[in-house]
Amino acid sequence: MKTLRLIGTTLLMVVLCLNFTACGDDDDDDIDVSQLEGTWGLTHSAGWRLEETEKYEWDYTCDPYNPDSSEHECEKLVIKKLTDNTYSVAAYYYNGSEWRTHSSQTLTLNGNILTVSQTNGDYGYFESYANLTIETLTAENLAIRVKYDNVQTVPEYNPDRRDSTDYTDTFVRM
Repeated sequence: MKTLRLIGTTLLMVVLCLNFTACGDDDDDDIDVSQLEGTWGLTHSAGWRLEETEKYEWDYTCDPYNPDSSEHECEKLVIKKLTDNTYSVAAYYYNGSEWRTHSSQTLTLNGNILTVSQTNGDYGYFESYANLTIETLTAENLAIRVKYDNVQTVPEYNPDRRDSTDYTDTFVRM
């Protein structure tokens, strides 16, 4: 009888241990790639950039619905699906009481990682050498983390210059 009780207690302990280890935090709950297409207004930007030896930090908010009231330049992205995992991104900034075209790019999506595959013009909203990670994507919110470390950013002007950055831009669907 003691042996059965010992076996039963051991099985119960094993089941309880498996139960606790099986309950993990699932970060993918905040990413629904079917929601990526649309117009997104920048609401918050925070991070830092290291240019040679100078480090610049920022943390500011914008109101894309009332951009005249914002202290910083408001921006918005219009994202359109081109193929299964390719998107066009048109960037706009608010100036002089109107939204003006900033740039356009083509991005490729793999899981929650975006890669700049083409930039139309001299530059785009996202640096082509940056690692872009979608941290949040729901019907109403989009957060993209932009990160690169020790990258040669302006080889045509200064081939020895290497910069780093890490920031997150948060958007709301407009």
